[in-house]
Amino acid sequence: MKTIQSIFMSVMLIVLATLSTSAQSKTKVIAVINEADWCPTCQHNGERAIKAFKANNKDGAFQFVINNLTNDDTKLKSSAKLKELGLSDEMSEFKGTGMVYFFNAKTKVLISKISIAKSDEELAKAMESANEGVCCSKSTGEAKNCASKEHSCG
Repeated sequence: MKTIQSIFMSVMLIVLATLSTSAQSKTKVIAVINEADWCPTCQHNGERAIKAFKANNKDGAFQFVINNLTNDDTKLKSSAKLKELGLSDEMSEFKGTGMVYFFNAKTKVLISKISIAKSDEELAKAMESANEGVCCSKSTGEAKNCASKEHSCG
C-alpha cells in the first residue's frame, strides 16, 4: 500500500511541476503595475484597470505583478518579487505610481508603458501592442516601433 501511495505522490508531483512549467512558458509579457495607497490615480482607476487587464489576458500571455510603493515595508515585499522575476535593475528607474510597465518575460527588455488612467480600450491596445512587441525585443534587443503594422518580426 505504501508503494502505491509513493507512486501516486510521485506522479502528482510530476503533474504539478509540468503544469507550473507550462503556465510559466505561456507568459510572454510581465506587466509591472506601480501602485500606492496614497496615489489618487491608483485610487480612482486601479480596480477598473485590473478588470480590463484580466479581461484582455484570456490566453495567459501576461503575468501581472503589483509593485506596491506605499511605504518602505510594501516596497521591500515588492522588490523581492521583482528580484525573483529578474526585474530589480530594470524597475529601479521607474518610480511613477499609476503606471504599468510591460517587459518581455524572457529578455527583460522594456516594451512599453501606460498609465492606468487610460480608457479600457487604450489599455487593451497597449496590451496587444506589448504582446506584438515581444518578438521585436527578442530579435533586436529593442522594443521601438515593434507594434507597427508594417513591422514583421518573422
